Amino acid sequence: MEIMFLLFVIFFSIYWCVNEKVGLQLGIVSLLSAWALLLYWQFNKQLNMIIPFNINLMWIIIAVIFFCYISLRNYFEKLLGKVNFRIKMMIIAGLSFLMILYRPGLEFVIPGGSLLGLCAGYCLNRRYVGFKSSDVLQRTGLRKYMTLFARIVIGSAVFFLISFRVANIIQRISENQNVELYCFLCCALIGLWVSMAAPWLFIKLRLAGITLYEEKENKQDE
Repeated sequence: MEIMFLLFVIFFSIYWCVNEKVGLQLGIVSLLSAWALLLYWQFNKQLNMIIPFNINLMWIIIAVIFFCYISLRNYFEKLLGKVNFRIKMMIIAGLSFLMILYRPGLEFVIPGGSLLGLCAGYCLNRRYVGFKSSDVLQRTGLRKYMTLFARIVIGSAVFFLISFRVANIIQRISENQNVELYCFLCCALIGLWVSMAAPWLFIKLRLAGITLYEEKENKQDE
């Protein structure tokens, strides 16, 4: 899971500083891979570890998920492009809850909740915030690199602060019967910070401009 956490760190750096769409896709692949690995581990545990888990098999599973996502992403993007904002949010929520439907254990709600926050935050950003990471390319020289550095430092600092705070809260309420629900909501909150709240803060701090995304998305809902 440490590798997944590293991939998540790489993801939000790309989201904030290079291309938010590519960063989102990397985050989705990382979370789906973590979820698939957990399922694999659980099934093998029930089957007395008939197929031993190893690091090579982990990378194979990640590669398969990445290949499937890349192959189908254009189809899903076209499909989602035909539905309005409310339907998109319902699809995201449905997929996230589907990930925890089989086994709503503490380890499974982490990728499910994070996926909900990331994808919902991305849609909210496009509709209400208007952050686009590549707008920093319009800046030149030292100003450009200082902007990127400030985004990473501020965004990462709050990300780790929220993560550690959430970990402490979950540890204190570990005996509570609703701990899985709290963990799910906290992970969704972390995902929202990465994909929507941090970009909003960057705009307020003048570390990013505002990009008017597809106005037709708003008109579809009117």
